[in-house]
Amino acid sequence: MKQLKLYNTQQNHFEVERKFKFDGSKVILLEKNNGKKLFDNVTFISEKSFTDVYYDNHSENYPLTTNDIWLRNRDNKWECKTPVNLTASMDSYHELDDTNVIKEFLDKKLDVNKRRSENIHYNNEEFKDFLFKKYNLTPICTITTQRRNYLLNNKFTMVLDTADFGHSVGEIELIVESQNKVQDAEKRIAFFMKEHDWFFETDGIVMGKLLAYISRFNKKQWECMNNSNMLKKKLFPETLDNVVTK
Repeated sequence: MKQLKLYNTQQNHFEVERKFKFDGSKVILLEKNNGKKLFDNVTFISEKSFTDVYYDNHSENYPLTTNDIWLRNRDNKWECKTPVNLTASMDSYHELDDTNVIKEFLDKKLDVNKRRSENIHYNNEEFKDFLFKKYNLTPICTITTQRRNYLLNNKFTMVLDTADFGHSVGEIELIVESQNKVQDAEKRIAFFMKEHDWFFETDGIVMGKLLAYISRFNKKQWECMNNSNMLKKKLFPETLDNVVTK
């Protein structure tokens, strides 16, 4: 049970993560810890399926996703990932999972001039209606993911995802308790991935599930994100070599 808590990000925690491509034929080598460079420890945690519904404002050119803000409902739980932007090579987020905190954040971010949202706890459907009425936020996509969770070297959380539209991507993550630990986590991840580059493929463009979905199915949103310059960091992050030599 202690290991499973690694996947629960509380509001005072920060996620530091790097996506990678992976060869499905090498997963068995990973799980048997029989690759070119051995891990200290490989622990398979679980395999699960979940469905994400992401939200934004279509008519206002997607003010959330163009600013690297990801509001979603995952299996009836609301989450909002907000960027920390303390690294040039990896994504770093502060995750909000309380609806009142999410409302307060959206009021400020979307510059809502109306009366501030009251601290009312909504159920799933009520909050969805609230998002539409208050901010004009509606679903932009629905993605079902098959995920395999691992713990590597008793430190690094790793997930291997396959989305229902055929896109696969992996992610290495560390969770830290304060912003001043984000850059150290970035360097630790970079060293780790370079050490085991037989499995972690980071050359070329590595696209997460949502970006891959938008690039294929929503040309308007893709253009808006490109115009915001947010895509440049996502698609062309600082190399791992640069991180480890800082």
